[in-house]
Amino acid sequence: MKKSTTMKHLALALMVCVAQGVNAQELDPDLLNYVATGDTIGTEYVPDENYVPVTWEKKGLHAGMQMAQFILFTYRSPKAYEVPEYVEMYIRLKNCYGEVVGEKSDDASTVLDYMAFQDVVFNVLNLKGFIERGGEYVFERGIPWLGIAKSDDLVLVDEPSVRMNDFNQLKTGSNLNGYVLFNTGYPYERSHLTGQEKTEWTLQYMAPGSTERVTIDQGEMALTLDNSKQPRLAAIDTLKIFKEKPAMGEYFLEVKTDWEKEALGAMSDRNTKFMVVDTLRANATIDKDKYQLGVDKQLVVNLSLDYGYPFIHTTAPDTEPTVRIRYQITAKGDELFKDSLKIADQKLAVEPLKRNDQLVMNFDKVTDDLFGDADQMPIYVHVTVEYDGNIQYTADFQPTLLKANDVGIRESQVADKKSSGDMYDVQGRRVATKPANGIYIQDGKKVIIK
Repeated sequence: MKKSTTMKHLALALMVCVAQGVNAQELDPDLLNYVATGDTIGTEYVPDENYVPVTWEKKGLHAGMQMAQFILFTYRSPKAYEVPEYVEMYIRLKNCYGEVVGEKSDDASTVLDYMAFQDVVFNVLNLKGFIERGGEYVFERGIPWLGIAKSDDLVLVDEPSVRMNDFNQLKTGSNLNGYVLFNTGYPYERSHLTGQEKTEWTLQYMAPGSTERVTIDQGEMALTLDNSKQPRLAAIDTLKIFKEKPAMGEYFLEVKTDWEKEALGAMSDRNTKFMVVDTLRANATIDKDKYQLGVDKQLVVNLSLDYGYPFIHTTAPDTEPTVRIRYQITAKGDELFKDSLKIADQKLAVEPLKRNDQLVMNFDKVTDDLFGDADQMPIYVHVTVEYDGNIQYTADFQPTLLKANDVGIRESQVADKKSSGDMYDVQGRRVATKPANGIYIQDGKKVIIK
């Protein structure tokens, strides 16, 4: 397996806040201020091997989730200043060897431009992320155009650990890209290391519906933990685990090391498990995109569902695996139809879900009054599929519903019939005598009598 000493990337967050009021060239120091902090989120905690915060008994900052903040304040100025189009404001964390761990920058010109109009304006840069490696770091921040450049030295302590990373639930068709991080902690005693450390790992697979684990991969890797080139940082090494599109089922990873117990303690053997799960394949369609009130009695949604592993669980208040399909029609804020289909079966706990259903919705609650002066209106069809306590699929449609006496549909209805020569008024009633002036339908065509 390929080894890597790269650190996990930092997720960076930026927040720009404008409260009340900023312009500048030679800024009056009484009108400009800034605050920078390098405090951690919860300095009393350190992440354990599963990245769960546990109480940290020692003093000082620690490796783990860090937060640094740089705030620029400006105040209303009696002068008009000329501000460049772009004014860089940056915040940066580097290790003591100059390697950038995380950084963020922003344009502060807008904040400075408000200085002539508002009482107070401030710009905030937040830099946060997970630092996997203890050691000595430098926290930098500044605004070069204003001549602001500050830095602080930080020492981040950590304990020895073997940490599992990115062994999360995967969707079928995805690749597994997990890694195991071996960390000496900081500060650490190099005498605890022999230079001959190694790790052994085993990956097992359990197929859907099975209780038997099968070993599908295993290996051994020598660990490179002598950090003589960067002694002011914790020594780390990485075991990468890659699998291309693993099959659905459960996976179990076991990692063993031969580190001295004095150095690593009870964490020398680690294991984790993860699942590769199916994605619901669902498709819903409606039978038409236009309906005629009085002619079309119902709307039909054709719904197909195809889902495999993990099989559907029983969730409260149900007593067996259950799938609920809910469907409704609304128009102008009124509920015209609502119903649901419940599928409850113990087989769903051990078998894939494969169904094709027709969801029938009628127009019994619709009257011409709902249309007002319009001849047609949009209606809204909403379908949801729920199981395992969550909505797993939704579908929405917006067909058109026409009034019962709408001529356009009536013409097509009559045209489909065999020609009889009979004449009908626009309400669809056959005219027996000679018609008066007006519009009529004859043999599927409009006829105007004057």
